[in-house]
Parts: sequence; structure tokens; C-alpha cells
Amino acid sequence: MSSSSPRYTVVAILLHWMIAFAILANLGLGWWMHGAIEHSATRSTAVAVFQIHKSIGLTVLLLSVIRLGWRLGHPPPALPGGMSGLERFGARTTHGLFYGLMIAIPLSGWVYVSTQWRGDTPLQVPTLWFGLFEVPHLFGLDQASNALREQWAGWSFDTHWALAWSMAGLLALHVAAALKHQFVNRDGVLARMIPALARNPERSPQRTFAFRIGGAAIAATVLAIIALLWQPVPIPRGERSTAAPPATPASTSGDSPTAEATTDAWVLDRAASAIEFSGSQGGSVFEGRFERWTVDISLDPENIEEARIEAQIETASATDGNTLHDRTLAESEWFDPDTYPYARYRSTEIEPLAEGGYRIAGVLTIKNNDIPVPSLRLTLNGDTATIRGQTVVDRAAADLGMSSDPEGEWVSRQIEVHVNAVLSRP
Repeated sequence: MSSSSPRYTVVAILLHWMIAFAILANLGLGWWMHGAIEHSATRSTAVAVFQIHKSIGLTVLLLSVIRLGWRLGHPPPALPGGMSGLERFGARTTHGLFYGLMIAIPLSGWVYVSTQWRGDTPLQVPTLWFGLFEVPHLFGLDQASNALREQWAGWSFDTHWALAWSMAGLLALHVAAALKHQFVNRDGVLARMIPALARNPERSPQRTFAFRIGGAAIAATVLAIIALLWQPVPIPRGERSTAAPPATPASTSGDSPTAEATTDAWVLDRAASAIEFSGSQGGSVFEGRFERWTVDISLDPENIEEARIEAQIETASATDGNTLHDRTLAESEWFDPDTYPYARYRSTEIEPLAEGGYRIAGVLTIKNNDIPVPSLRLTLNGDTATIRGQTVVDRAAADLGMSSDPEGEWVSRQIEVHVNAVLSRP
């Protein structure tokens, strides 16, 4: 397209306002988040907002590239004839700087999160685009040496912060210039981006319809951003589903789940059973569960001291209902299911209790680390056996999250594990 139009195209207008609203939202989020993440009372909210901030930033990057490509093929309207040479230079320079910043700011942020480093500590926090899919890290920075990651993190964060402030200043200048053109010069410059301000708009029905669609799209974008910011962002408690996970076939191979029923025919009632965990993250309580686990018992009520109880828990099935947390739990620093697909429990001692029932002592093995579980309780009622109890697992003993959070600054060191297994014999 070789000649310019008297006003911007509908596509250019839509891209302009979607990018503008997204940038304004992200500047506000970034400013708030920078301080909130340092305080325990707001840390969990800041972590959730950080994911929204990253998602909006990547969206701005994509839309900016599209808008730049569109502009190369569709020249903007000519500047008003009454503008001085200095004003023309300033207008062109400002637009050039906008395009540079709209691309450089999210790119520098993407580099920063790719280093997986904060302060002097490595991280393992995936970037999830509005919770829909995981965004890859750039240049393999997350796999680089700690020294290189720290260096790139410092450089990219400082750059990102400086560019964001530059964008804020440029936005203020841009808005002031637009208002001057509208109310002082009265030359219709602003109407080229907001056609409704034109005094005598000459529009065909098709153009009018297009602008209405454009206005609706802008309104939808604003509402979507408001909805994202309005939604409860503290870490949600895991939803407790009562649906039974898919049955796992019986197997005796080394790393495969054991059978739910043995020769004693004890069968796990999944709907009534659960292995759950709880703790705190950034001052907010989280509750989760393991969705897939199996039990193998050899239990004769007439010879209870010889009973054997074993369980295998699929580490990849850990969930608290938060997509970010679930992805993080699967990282190598945490459960690392690719290397350690199962956590295992085995009883070591069963003894009767004076008040009835039996005390079970056992060992829980996570990532080849043995953790004593001193007291679960077994009760028998006819052909029903119930195993209940709780224990506290120190993340250090299980080697969970000890690279990025050894002191429990983000996630509590002590994690409570609650067991409720109901089994029956037909």
C-alpha cells in the first residue's frame, strides 16, 4: 500500500488500543508486584499476579510484532500540515521509540524469567500463558551455570525495569501531545485513532460496522483485563474430588504400582480414601492430594502382628488445584517424577493399642530418602479395615525444593500428610 489513508485502519486502531490497555495494566501490576513480593502477607498474591504479568507481557510482544508488520504494509495518515519540523521529528521519534519499547520490554522480561534466578537463589517456576500452556525458556538460560544465570538475571531485570519506566514517561508525553492536538491545535489528529471524535465522519455502512465491531473488541479486551485482575489470585485450596482415578493394572515389576488386591482380597475403596497434604505458601494455606496411589496388604485378623502394609504413590499425581503449583511440583527440584515416579510406604511394626485398634509404624521413601512415619492407626470392623493418621514431612528430609527455598521463605518446610485408606474384603 503506497499511499496513506486520512485515518488509521480498523486493524491498526484495534491493535493500538489492545496494546495500550495491556501495557497500562502491566505497568500497574509490575509496580505493585515489585514491592508486594517482598512481604509475607502479600507474597502469595504477588506470585499469582506475576503469572498474569508475564502472560500479558508476552501478549503485548506478539501484538506488537503483528502491529509493526501491519504498519509496514499500511502507512499511517500524514501528519497535519501546520506542524513544525521539530514537532514532526518528535512525533516520528516517539512512535519509533514506542515500537522499540513494546518489543524490548517483554523480551527483557522473558530473558529474566528464563534465567530462573532471583536475587542469589535459583528458581524452578514455569511461565504459564494464562494457565493454558507452558512458555519455553530462552537460550537455555535455565540450564546454564549459576554464575551465568545470576549475571543474566541481574542485567535483564535492570534493563526491564529501566525500559518500563521509560515506557511510563513516553506514555505520559504521548497522551499530553494527543490532548494538545485535540484541544489546542484542534487539528483532528486524535480523531484518526478515535474516529468517534471526528466532527463530520464520512463513513460507509461497512466502515461504520467495522468500527462498531472494533469498539466491541476493545471493550471485550478491557473487560477481560479487568476480569483477570479481579479474580481471586491468592493460592486456591485444592479441590477435593471424589471421583476415582483410572484403575491401575496389577503388576509386580520394580517401578510399577502394586496390585490393589492381594491373595487376601483386600480391596481399596477409592471413593472413601485419600492421601492429602497441606502447608503454607507465601502466608496462604494450600491443600492438595495425590490422585493416583495403590495399596498392597497382607492382613489376617487372627495374626495381626504379621500383617504387611505397603503403598506406592505416583509423584506426578500431586495436585493442589493450582496449575502453576502442579507444574512446579513436577520439576526436578521437587518430586522429579521422571527420575522418581513413585514414593513408597512400608510398615515396619504393628502393635495393639489399649483403647482398641492397632498402631502402625512405617517408613515413607521419597526420592530415595527414608522418612519415619511413627504412628498410623489401623481399625478392623468385620471385613473392613481402615488406616488413618497424619505425619509431618520436613522438605529437607525429602529433598523437596531445597535449592530455591531451603529456609522455607516461600513454601513451609513442614508439610502435613493426612492418610485415610478404607479397604474391604468381599
